[in-house]
Amino acid sequence: MYEFVTHTWNILKGRCNHDCRYCFMKRWGSLNPLHFDNSELKTDLGSGNFIFVGSSTDDFAEGVPSEWIIKMLDHCDKYENRYLFQSKNPARILEFIAHPVFRKAVVCTTIETNRFYPEVMKNAPRIESRVQAMAELAAKGIPTYVTCEPLMSFDLKELVSMLEACHPQQVNIGRNSRREIMLPEPSNDEVKALITELGNFTKVEVKKNAKAWIKE
Repeated sequence: MYEFVTHTWNILKGRCNHDCRYCFMKRWGSLNPLHFDNSELKTDLGSGNFIFVGSSTDDFAEGVPSEWIIKMLDHCDKYENRYLFQSKNPARILEFIAHPVFRKAVVCTTIETNRFYPEVMKNAPRIESRVQAMAELAAKGIPTYVTCEPLMSFDLKELVSMLEACHPQQVNIGRNSRREIMLPEPSNDEVKALITELGNFTKVEVKKNAKAWIKE
């Protein structure tokens, strides 16, 4: 999913509670119920890696048992790596922020737009709540990233204000990877304007699937 990470690791597997319409995991059809894969506790995570934990589901979604999350964090903390924890429910991450693994972690959230598209975002928390939680995490000294993927039609001033409030060290721009699912998308010029504005306060990474937006 990201060129800047070296590995992914998934100990929670199955259907994400958020049920976002565009979820790339849905391309493989019906998913099993969310479950904790105990066999992954035998995985040697090595050292010196940058690992995206939970790339196939949202490990911090409401309904995920706290004991699962703690076991996941404890296992990560056994190894000297850098970790990326990404969630559309960063308020839940705040519940575990005292865990020592966050001293070697980056917390990321997804902000697809400043607008509310309930038929697309389904059960995911509202954008405003994500922004508030990310601001709190940043205030606690936790490095933050934001991913705008799939980037959907937006209002430039409002979206930039939301992203800046997250105090991100990096913003990742990505496009809908399931082209059979129609989403409201911005124009090339709108994306270029967004990237220009973001460049005033953070690093911007444009993913391969979004390069077509900025070619011209």
